[in-house]
Amino acid sequence: MAQRAQALESPSVPPTAPRRRREPVEPPRSWWFQVLDFLELTSPEGRRAYVLVVGLLVVGFWPLALLAALDVSGTPRKALVALGPVSICMGLAALILVCGHRYGESLRWSRRQTWGMAALFLGLGLLGGLGLWFSEG
Repeated sequence: MAQRAQALESPSVPPTAPRRRREPVEPPRSWWFQVLDFLELTSPEGRRAYVLVVGLLVVGFWPLALLAALDVSGTPRKALVALGPVSICMGLAALILVCGHRYGESLRWSRRQTWGMAALFLGLGLLGGLGLWFSEG
């Protein structure tokens, strides 16, 4: 009877537990791949987003970079100064259109909102460019 009471109190353990399969151990990743993983740039979607942002920076800031590299005055200087905000806002408008087209449903943006925000940025860029054109003297 004592054995029976002891068997009821302790959970039954099979005599041989199943062995765990050992997963192959990956070599430690370098710090650069850890940074890429942290920035989520190891996937194709992450790389496309990175190219989109770098393209936005190139499109947006080429007039200002050209103005910094060249020593120009007069009308070419006015044009480059005025093109700065125009190109930056054009790049942002393009980014809004791309994101609105790809992720509009998940962002809960309608087509009207997407085009409205893009038009807003284009208008701001044009007004800023006109203001800088007439103020540069």
